[in-house]
Amino acid sequence: MKKALTIGELLITMAIIGVIATLVLPGFLKDYHKKLYVTKLKKTVEAIEIAINQACIDNNVSYFNQTIYSQYVSGGGNQQAFLDKYFKKVGNVTSSPFNSKYRTVGDNSENTITFVNSGWAKLASGEAVSFFCHTKTNCHFRVDVNSTDGPNVGGRDFFVVNIDPDTNQLYNGYPTAGCTTNFKGEGCFGLLLENNWEVTY
Repeated sequence: MKKALTIGELLITMAIIGVIATLVLPGFLKDYHKKLYVTKLKKTVEAIEIAINQACIDNNVSYFNQTIYSQYVSGGGNQQAFLDKYFKKVGNVTSSPFNSKYRTVGDNSENTITFVNSGWAKLASGEAVSFFCHTKTNCHFRVDVNSTDGPNVGGRDFFVVNIDPDTNQLYNGYPTAGCTTNFKGEGCFGLLLENNWEVTY
């Protein structure tokens, strides 16, 4: 007699595969999205570094604090001019390319965020970038790697990256311990740097 699988056995096999896929797929997708967000952040950080250095070259200075872009003016005009000139944008964005509310990692409560006196832009690659200088020695970028699209969680797709205008260095200006409790993603950039761009939180 020739042996073959019956339809019943095939259905049982397919059901087992379906159950395994249901258990494994969510974790796989979660890891995939984490890696995707970090890759996009890394790309944006590189674009920021290039823009800072190019601004210094164009102004024939050594450090960013010697350009007008690090000088605070009400309304964020200097910072907007920097984003307009040195980033590949999607047209002129008249309203914020960021979501209006963000959550912390593991918390579903939403927090409203504002970008007063900041310049902002939506990049051609889909990221939203905000730039603000409170003083010539205190500037930071806020980056949402997928603009208004979810999950809109600080430390997942929303990060803060500081710049030292005296040295042109990007750094983390917040305690890394606050990463998972801050809806702005403050401290998460530093945590990623400490862990070789791996999401461990």
